[in-house]
Amino acid sequence: MELLHNIIPTSSPVFKQLDELAAHKQIVVFSGLPGVGKSLYVREFQLIAKSYGRTVDLIQWDVARKSFETDFINKHFPIQDGTVHNGFKLIAGKWLMDEVSLWIEQHWDSDRLLLIEAPLVGHRFVELIKPTDDKDLERYLASEEVAVVMPIPSNAVRAKIESERRRQVKEDAQVWLGAKPSVMLMLWKLTCEIANEFGKDIDLSGQPPYDSSIYEFVFKRILQHRNFIPLFIDEIFDVPDEDEDALHSQESIKADTETADHYGQMIRESYTEATIDKIVSNWYKNQFLL
Repeated sequence: MELLHNIIPTSSPVFKQLDELAAHKQIVVFSGLPGVGKSLYVREFQLIAKSYGRTVDLIQWDVARKSFETDFINKHFPIQDGTVHNGFKLIAGKWLMDEVSLWIEQHWDSDRLLLIEAPLVGHRFVELIKPTDDKDLERYLASEEVAVVMPIPSNAVRAKIESERRRQVKEDAQVWLGAKPSVMLMLWKLTCEIANEFGKDIDLSGQPPYDSSIYEFVFKRILQHRNFIPLFIDEIFDVPDEDEDALHSQESIKADTETADHYGQMIRESYTEATIDKIVSNWYKNQFLL
């Protein structure tokens, strides 16, 4: 199958795995750390799904999150030093789960496909992968019809990604293509800290080296209640330098101002700041801490 503007060759095992998912799944979620190509694979996956004549409904964290930057929400959950307030994450997550429930009610067993880019790390759309008290919704999300795909670069590919990121992005840059190199390293160390909580014994006295097996180990545990699909990346694709925004579709579903403020008020009335921070800091644990 030849697709216009497709970066991943059709002969690639990665393409073939994405092709299988695009043909048969109802909901596909791409997740994982910055710098593993989530946005690229989301775009490639859309092209494949559309080649089957499927209508793709898309929700991307970075697009959806911006819709919650209303005057009301910024007043109560202000962004500080460019960092998203933890309250934003709960607001966006509550909105997402209601959107997913509505989509399932309206489109399950149809030819439509719901595609979600959910970083998970730091409580970004992590609600998708935690068991929910809504038994009907949980039955759908835990089914084989829903796939949570995690691109896992090999050690060699990750080294190439890190090298390219250092070339593309300077630490003092005000505008950049994606996560800065220091952020990638910091998040990897945090991943190793979680791995140690899960039973590993990684030396954290310095910067631990990337290890694809550790990455898979951690997220397989985090995603144990979902249909976890590791997407092993052992190829270097010819990816042009692009601004991160170019990988985020403006067709992505997002909240209008009234809807955003409704969820903002809901979270404001339900949780204290201390409770919000506790929930977010425990994003990788299996049960909600409410």
